[in-house]
Amino acid sequence: MSRVLIAAMLVTLSSGWAQTPADGSVRFQFQNNFWVNLHHFVRAEARRRSFDAAPQMPAVDLNEKDRATWNAALDAYAPLAKLNLIFDTRLININNALSTIADGAASPTGAVEPEIATALNLAAPLYRAHLWERHRRENQHWIEEFAPKIESHAATLMKALAGAYHANWPSAPIVVDLSCDSGPNLAYTTQGPPGTSGHTVIAPLKAMDPDVAFELAFHEASHTVDSQIMEALDGEAAKQHVKLLEDLWHALIFYTTGEVVKRELRKQNDPAYKPYADHVNLYAAAGWQEIRAALERNWQPYLDGKASFETAVHDLVRDAGQH
Repeated sequence: MSRVLIAAMLVTLSSGWAQTPADGSVRFQFQNNFWVNLHHFVRAEARRRSFDAAPQMPAVDLNEKDRATWNAALDAYAPLAKLNLIFDTRLININNALSTIADGAASPTGAVEPEIATALNLAAPLYRAHLWERHRRENQHWIEEFAPKIESHAATLMKALAGAYHANWPSAPIVVDLSCDSGPNLAYTTQGPPGTSGHTVIAPLKAMDPDVAFELAFHEASHTVDSQIMEALDGEAAKQHVKLLEDLWHALIFYTTGEVVKRELRKQNDPAYKPYADHVNLYAAAGWQEIRAALERNWQPYLDGKASFETAVHDLVRDAGQH
């Protein structure tokens, strides 16, 4: 959740939208992709069915044949409903493959495993008829509302975040799919398709607050370098012979992104502005109070230029480790 201020140009692609800065590079590739949305929706409906939760497909609008067709698609997705969107390789591969298929493509057959292609082909006409137009409008509204500002600050913010993390920021674009569903989170990021540095999925209705939407993009972008952040923390923990508090690396991303974005937007003296983690009271909700105290005590001075990276990492691990 750091790039020069540039004029962003919205370019229509066959699979969605991309932001093309003045220097010609594509940093975020924003998409409004039918197949990615269908995949997430069918998986979410299968999951809701497994918990006897209310479905979102309006069953009242389906005749007996359509209901049987829809249920057959949910049956095929039942095993996927049990898997984690962020960590399961099978789901990641399906999502990446679908993100490369143009909206006008008649079928994902050949792009994903046969049983999933069959399920998507069964579900596609019903989804198009009953829900896709609403989801498509919601996705496109988010892109048009927030993507230009995100891209205009991207060079500065990505440079600042890479510097803060002491990470090598990838040069390939990040695919950002707007989707009707993103699991339990506002968004998530995984390894991306070939030629990209990551694949982010954002649920637009969960991230309509302008400040949240803006910071969220850069928090998720930070996940493309999270292995480098973990490596620095784990290496220091090994030197100190301590076990790190769980999720220290993730809390550090939230904290760093919030601080860097706040400075980029010149909100340091704005009492009404809250970084996302504070906006949703995340540190308390996640039980990260001890981690937050360690970040404020040891990481904030580093971000303020008053301590070295090495000192900050050492002291952070010391105070957020179990000896």
